[in-house]
Amino acid sequence: MSSPTFESLRATLKTLRRRRTNLFILKQGSYFAIVASIFALASTSISVWLDLGKAGTIFLFLISLAGIGVLVWWFALILKRRHTDYRRLAHYVEDHIPDLEQRLLTSLEFNEEDLIHGKAGVSQQFIQQLWVDAQEHVQQQQREVETVAPAQASWISFGSAASVIAVVVAIFLSSDVLLNAGSRLAWPFAISEPIVIVEIPADIEISVEPGDLEMQRGDSLTIIARVNNAMPDNITLRLQNDNVNWRDLRMSRDGSGSESATYSYYIPSLDEDTTYYVTFDERGEQSSPQFEISLFDLPQIEQIDLAFDYPDYTGIEDIIEEDSGDMVVPEGTVVDLRVTFNKTIATANVEFEESFRGEEGEINPNAPYEDIKLQLDGNVGIARFTVNQDGIYRINATDYSDLSSQNPLDYFIRAIEDYPPELALIRPGRDQDVMPLEEVILEIDASDDYGLSEFVLNYSVVGLDEIQVDFLPEQNIRNVSGNELIYLEDLEVEPGDFVSYFLTLADNNGLEGPQLLFPISISCKLFQPIKNFVVTLARAVDKGRRW
Repeated sequence: MSSPTFESLRATLKTLRRRRTNLFILKQGSYFAIVASIFALASTSISVWLDLGKAGTIFLFLISLAGIGVLVWWFALILKRRHTDYRRLAHYVEDHIPDLEQRLLTSLEFNEEDLIHGKAGVSQQFIQQLWVDAQEHVQQQQREVETVAPAQASWISFGSAASVIAVVVAIFLSSDVLLNAGSRLAWPFAISEPIVIVEIPADIEISVEPGDLEMQRGDSLTIIARVNNAMPDNITLRLQNDNVNWRDLRMSRDGSGSESATYSYYIPSLDEDTTYYVTFDERGEQSSPQFEISLFDLPQIEQIDLAFDYPDYTGIEDIIEEDSGDMVVPEGTVVDLRVTFNKTIATANVEFEESFRGEEGEINPNAPYEDIKLQLDGNVGIARFTVNQDGIYRINATDYSDLSSQNPLDYFIRAIEDYPPELALIRPGRDQDVMPLEEVILEIDASDDYGLSEFVLNYSVVGLDEIQVDFLPEQNIRNVSGNELIYLEDLEVEPGDFVSYFLTLADNNGLEGPQLLFPISISCKLFQPIKNFVVTLARAVDKGRRW
């Protein structure tokens, strides 16, 4: 059975230990509350500053949870280290109350077993008396014993913690942003974020025409670029023809839509194999693939020389026209073609097409041109043909790579027709009153485009021999005037007789033979003096000839 004195002494120490423990817990708990409040405010402020989404808030929550766990562990560790037994508590009291003179500490060296059975060298009465003496001194120093564990520091800590918590709560309540962020951080798994649909712009598409290309050297070219899902202000065409240097050319905008635009660049002549692509800056640098333009040389005519051998009847001197092709020449002209190509030619031919302009249903009286082959020597070809009518011709050529001319040019042929001679009767131009002794004056003009071969007057009294007068002084004269005075008295005519005369006119056409103008016949009838002398003129027209 325990001694009342020992039980009383132990109860006093137990009360003291409980008070000291409570004050320690209050102090350390206050510290914990201060640190936890500041940590919560800092975590919430970080969430607001970083504008975290659900995933970020959960991550910060886990970090905060780990931090709080560390604080709890630290708090528990401190409490564990603070646990003391009665002996250590007695030492603490003796240190703070010297008047006890080690009585409390000495009394705790004996327990109830020592009181019942005794202890070597110590009697039971001594142990009992030691406890009583310690109890009396403890009761005498009751106030000092109760204040051994001071409460002021603990309550100051508690007040500080309450103030800090109040300030933190006020900060949260005064800011909706912090309050909302704190509530999200308290349990981020309940956050229901709106689904944000991020519109990803469509990829920019670039199409370039004509892309890879084979074309004739020296031809023009238009490069067209179409951009979809973007409308850049500037687009650059980059050209390279030496495998080293690039040339930048700005393309012009031809048109645009809501999400697209078209650009172009015109190259008047391309003379070298070229690599090209287009580029622009829109959502970063955008470029098309590189394309290749390979040039080739189709057979092409570089020069045509024409040698004209005019018909003899024209009297025109033969000439040569260099770098020509079209021709305007008299019918029957022999033309020698000399064609110079840009390269060695395997075969070439001249194709003709007539241009007959006659009445509807009229048949072309001229034989059609026949296509001819050029006689070739390297890049030069020659051919010969005779002009007999209007038409056109074109020259097709094929080289040894089996490349042929494309869209050959048409060259025109204009044949100048040899018109029949023309005759104009100047006098007599009207009826006349004549007598047998008068003279009849004849004035006639004749002409031809290339020259006359015959211009003859024949007249006679009906029934008698004809008299012939040649008005043409020499061949191939183009314009001749004929004058003849007929003395009726020399013809020994009498009233009632007829004097007839006619004209024969021919040109010098050496192709189809001279074109004759049918004779013009005139008759004169003689009357008695003071009677009328009537001159009658008859004209006929045959195949466009004028009488």
